[in-house]
Amino acid sequence: MTAKARRALKLVCVLIAATGFLLLQACSNGPGSTFDELGADGNTRGFGRKYSQDPEENEFVFGVGDEVLIEVPDEPKLSGRFAIRNDGNFSFAWMGDILGAGLTPSQLKKKVTGRLALYLKDPEVVLGVGEVQSKRYYIAAPDIRLGGSIIKSMEFRGDVVLFDVFVQMGAPSSLLDDDKHVKIIRGDPRQPRVLTVNVTEIYKKGLTGGNIQIRPDDIIYVPPTWIGHVNSAIAGISAPFQSLFTISRAVVSVNYSVRILSGDATFAMGGAF
Repeated sequence: MTAKARRALKLVCVLIAATGFLLLQACSNGPGSTFDELGADGNTRGFGRKYSQDPEENEFVFGVGDEVLIEVPDEPKLSGRFAIRNDGNFSFAWMGDILGAGLTPSQLKKKVTGRLALYLKDPEVVLGVGEVQSKRYYIAAPDIRLGGSIIKSMEFRGDVVLFDVFVQMGAPSSLLDDDKHVKIIRGDPRQPRVLTVNVTEIYKKGLTGGNIQIRPDDIIYVPPTWIGHVNSAIAGISAPFQSLFTISRAVVSVNYSVRILSGDATFAMGGAF
């Protein structure tokens, strides 16, 4: 066997070994992360937020990192954008710290108005929500190029329904996406809930019984159809080889360019085919 053949055989063996390793990784379940398995290290409160949303309320609740927009028409110097710190407070001009985390905009407006009433007569306060950092929900769909799933984090600003999220996802609606079994996953360390909704009945028949309110930390997942499962498996297996081919083409292209610059006309002729 020639040296060139041995190198080729070695490369094939490496590719087979790498493929086997990737397949084993894909098939493994990973470490356990249930409440019982984690014990004292496990989360014991819903999704783990310190300032969580009341599940019965749709109004936005401020949390750490969120911005409070305050306008005081009679005192423009008091108006501005105020970020809530890790301790749940924000500094409001010369009035000191005000606890904002865990309160709705209407509750916080009442608190700010009461504080201003100590210094101003009948103060008028306009309070709103600025940039949101603390409340998120997540959308997930199959990755048709590389296999697996694509997950994105979205701002939760209150009063969001499932169809809003479905449209934000680009309304999957393809042979690869199962719109009839869209899942809303509500994580909990002890009793997670998975709600399944037929979204096609919303946009084809106008049946909005499943157009439920989305809560902070919900995961909205559009599962693949059986065709999508097949596509995902093929994409996942072929993705590493696509990367290898891309690298190989780049190496050949660089080598080809170097040979041309060095005046190797024979290689330049052969490298063009």
